Amino acid sequence: MGNIIKERPRIGVLTRLATVLVLIWSVIAGVPAAAQAGSRVVADWPVIDARCPPVTPEGLVGYGCTKLSTYLQRARLDLRYHRPPKTKDLLYTNVRGNYAIAQLQDGKYIIGYSGGTQHAEERLLDQMRGRAPRIEFDPQTGKVSYQPAKASPIKEGYSEIEPCKKVCNPALEAAKVRDKFTYSYRWNPGPGETNQEVHDKTNHPKTGDKQVAVKALLKERNPGPILPKSPEELAKGSAVSKAVGKQLGPVRPGGIDFSSVQLRYVTDGGSGGNTYSFETVTTPGQESKDGTDQIYDADEALNTWMVVEPSRFWVNLNPSQPDKVIDEYLGATAVGRILLEADLELKRAWTRSQDPKTAVGLEYWNRMTGLDGACIRQWIVPKAATIREEGNRLYILDAPLEVKAEAFDFTIPSDPDFTCPANPEPSMAVYRDLLLPELNKAVNDAPEFKDLRRAYISRVAAEWYRDRMTADGRAEEAGIDTNDVTALEREDDWNPTDVFNQYLKELSATKYELPNGVTVTTGGVDFTQPVKTAKVSDTTFKEQHGTLPSTVDKSLTEVTKTSDEKQAYLGGSDDIPVFVVLKQPSGTEGGEDGGGGGGGGLPITGAPIFAIAAAGVLLILIGMAVLWRTRRVRWMAN
Repeated sequence: MGNIIKERPRIGVLTRLATVLVLIWSVIAGVPAAAQAGSRVVADWPVIDARCPPVTPEGLVGYGCTKLSTYLQRARLDLRYHRPPKTKDLLYTNVRGNYAIAQLQDGKYIIGYSGGTQHAEERLLDQMRGRAPRIEFDPQTGKVSYQPAKASPIKEGYSEIEPCKKVCNPALEAAKVRDKFTYSYRWNPGPGETNQEVHDKTNHPKTGDKQVAVKALLKERNPGPILPKSPEELAKGSAVSKAVGKQLGPVRPGGIDFSSVQLRYVTDGGSGGNTYSFETVTTPGQESKDGTDQIYDADEALNTWMVVEPSRFWVNLNPSQPDKVIDEYLGATAVGRILLEADLELKRAWTRSQDPKTAVGLEYWNRMTGLDGACIRQWIVPKAATIREEGNRLYILDAPLEVKAEAFDFTIPSDPDFTCPANPEPSMAVYRDLLLPELNKAVNDAPEFKDLRRAYISRVAAEWYRDRMTADGRAEEAGIDTNDVTALEREDDWNPTDVFNQYLKELSATKYELPNGVTVTTGGVDFTQPVKTAKVSDTTFKEQHGTLPSTVDKSLTEVTKTSDEKQAYLGGSDDIPVFVVLKQPSGTEGGEDGGGGGGGGLPITGAPIFAIAAAGVLLILIGMAVLWRTRRVRWMAN
């Protein structure tokens, strides 16, 4: 009898336990991933980021949510960071252009790019037909390489930007593969939209959704979901994007001139992300001014100063040296344009300061009476920046500029009869006494030089990062001194030669009647020397800037005015995204791994993690109940 009492409950308990386990597993495993993500019209790839939208009937996808879009991001990284030195191949250099990828029936993946006379999709079609060498991407190695031409039909395609109506759409339709392509960003306007607004939304060099995504990808060097950024989304992104989001958002504070922002505070958080804060002036009683471009310019300048070698930080407007206007790498960036145009503006400011209709100009020409004049070289250099360094924090308190001047003998190619005065020193003394102070005031205060001042403050921060990263071995990974300005290249048609020619045109132009003729200048902007800094002591910092740390900290979450309300700060902290490696479902071509999660983690079943945890707890409770019940039956039998 005792044995019967012990065995029957054990069989019943095991039966009930098996039934419960089956029911629980049906709840956990029966929720497909697609049910959470919404319906799809292409292969049901695992959802690797909850933010990713489903593929729409129009073919719109999140950047990084499908196999092909993730592969294309990996290809972009390879093209960006393994570019052959000094190559002119648009496959590598057209970093801001559109790229596309396709899987062929033979299992290979090919890359197309927009540039020159063809669009990305057209290049894919040429490779599909065997009319051009293949540009193959290998998912196993992440490498892109040229391979011999070989025809094979397109099985599936993806383009970063929607195929255009006039060229790419018809070409894909004629090849009968249009319905096989998906894309991330719109290009063709819908009802009530203009080409310009749709194109700017997608591809504006600074704020376009696709351009922001590419910058994020190249910065993180890790493929994964990258989604379009609205003003609201910008406020959730990187530190720089957060600053843009704050002054673009619906609750933008009034009376702040965001167009005058300057980078004033940075931190070095290593792999954990950095924080930045920008200072700007308040304008009580006036509307706020937009500073979107200026914030991005400051960030782009920071990256430029780190990537380009300091020996290349110069520009030069010298009539005798038309072949030495700007360094080739610096000239490809927005910073190079800022420096060169600032040099031309310096020459114009010098001319304006001599106007005899002004008090300074009149005194200048009175004192120049009887003197021979001078050919003068003048250039802008940084003065020592005042900083406060606290561990991984840097406060940039002041970063002044200075105009240097010296007598300089040169020739003007267009005027062979021109000669410089033989005895320039008496005239130079008058110049240094009267005009040089005016120019120094202009480069540090005048609106014409605010872009130059903003760029130089970023240089101070970049030098600080450069020193820290070099010291702890991060310099190579950050691309410091590589001169690889691919991600920083301008998209405009600006040419340094145009600035030089404009300078020659204005060189001998008389803006007003001068008693003693026009004296010409040459010079440039020279930022090649290491940044000089003067560090503020603890006592001085507390006395003069005691509330600055709390102001900056608060600015990371909201626009914050200083106690005297003369300045405002806005900033943010970088969010370092955690990207999940995309693994494909089983049965795909090309030999890739099967489906399920990667890295030893849970497979992607679509069940919420809390449901799994709850099921685990429930199983433990059931097990404990079974154990207690079994022991109780045995005790009663005994």
